[in-house]
Amino acid sequence: MSTRGICTRDGEVFAYLDHNRIYDLNGVQTGVVDGRTVYDLEGNRRWLLDGDAVLDLQANVIGYVGEPVSDDEIE
Repeated sequence: MSTRGICTRDGEVFAYLDHNRIYDLNGVQTGVVDGRTVYDLEGNRRWLLDGDAVLDLQANVIGYVGEPVSDDEIE
């Protein structure tokens, strides 16, 4: 029950956070979270996290991380 949707500012889900891993909507891992930073799989910084806010590298809010959902709700 640690999966959380990552949404745009308009509320559209575009990725999922599962523990410290980021997945696209097709279930392909695209990144990892280390502290308050999201890295792509090549180790490049992609986003910053500030609470539930998702920020670009210039600290502009691009979205948010939603509430945790159960595995049953994901399907």
